[in-house]
Amino acid sequence: MEVYNSKYLHLAFFAEQELIEMTWLPSTATMTEEEYKKEFLNYLEVILKVRPKKIIPDTSNMLFPISPDLQVWTNQTIFPPSLEMGLNKAAFVVSQKMIAQLSIEQTMEEHEGVKFITRYFDNKEEAKTWITSL
Repeated sequence: MEVYNSKYLHLAFFAEQELIEMTWLPSTATMTEEEYKKEFLNYLEVILKVRPKKIIPDTSNMLFPISPDLQVWTNQTIFPPSLEMGLNKAAFVVSQKMIAQLSIEQTMEEHEGVKFITRYFDNKEEAKTWITSL
């Protein structure tokens, strides 16, 4: 069930699997740092309502490189409440853009990001198979 939709991000929640799918769109190529923060704050609001335990961030079309400052912001602002409510398993569908993908992986390697059980996949089907088996 779709729970959020913007020009940069779609969120769908699957209650039975306690799973949220986070799909970043190619329009992220023009996203600003403020819009990145706004999207993540909207995401946080949604997950605090639906309370998933697992997430599939589909970053395969994310074209926005996450700066080191935004990596820190994400780790300090988004990850702690996510972890506190029990969301700690992530199956990333990876970006084909090397710089964007590297910044995503760096974000997950920061202080709070390492608390997630994380794997990276080439496609959403493999990601879904792995995460629903946990």
